[in-house]
Parts: sequence; structure tokens; C-alpha cells
Amino acid sequence: MRGHLGIFVAAGFLAGCASGPTGGETLTDSVKSGASRLVIYRSSAVGLAVQPEYLVDGKAIASSQPNGFVLCHLRAGRHDVEIANLPFSNNLFGDGAERMTVNLRSGTATYLAATPQMGVLTPGKITLKQVSESQGRADTASFYQISSGCS
Repeated sequence: MRGHLGIFVAAGFLAGCASGPTGGETLTDSVKSGASRLVIYRSSAVGLAVQPEYLVDGKAIASSQPNGFVLCHLRAGRHDVEIANLPFSNNLFGDGAERMTVNLRSGTATYLAATPQMGVLTPGKITLKQVSESQGRADTASFYQISSGCS
């Protein structure tokens, strides 16, 4: 019976992992003129059980899954991006921000790295940090696209 329980626990953790086309397959084309691309990704499996939602302009779009990315095609301009961390989570040792405003430019891609931060006596937080397009493309090349509420 214990062996079966382990299988179910492992299956539950894997169900939260990203699957879909890789960044190398979907993020190589140019951004269409008049549009902009926002990519939010998480590389670390630290805090695997902590998978809060990404929110763009107040709308939940997907959960923060390790080795996964979310792709949003948005109008150029300012957009609010945040992570719906648990209210009692803390981030005493890390950097990054839970919410940020990005100014998307037409024809470009903006990459945000979501990074788990360790908590003290509570779950940690996932924080966001903007990275260069070249860094974002390199980081997401082998990651899987997460189904999202973005177009």
C-alpha cells in the first residue's frame, strides 16, 4: 500500500509541471509589428509545491510552474504584472518584486524571470525580475509552454 501512495504523490507533483511546446520551438519567430510579447518564466524547482498564479493587468493567466513559461501577446504600453503569493509568505533573503509595471514596446519581447525566494517559518515567495531578451531566450529554450489565459 505504501508503494502505491508514493506513486500517487509523485504523480501529483508531476501534474504541476509544465508540458507543451518548448521555448526553442515557439519563441524564435519575430514579434509582429504593432504587437508586443510578454514571457514570464520560472527556472527553479525549489519550492515545487509553491505555484502561485501570475496576474497580468489583474487577470490570473497561469500558475508559476518550474521549467515552464507563459507567453502573452499584448498591446504595446504599460501593463501590471504580479504574483499572487500567499499573504503570510515572506521574502527575507531574496531580491525581485511581487509586482511590477512593464512598458511593452511594439515589435519587441519582454522577459520576466520568476524566482523562488526562501521563507522563514513560512512558505517563501516567488518574485519577478526583468531580464534581457537574449538572457530570456537562452533560459527558456528548453522550458515548456504553460497553457494560459493569454492569447
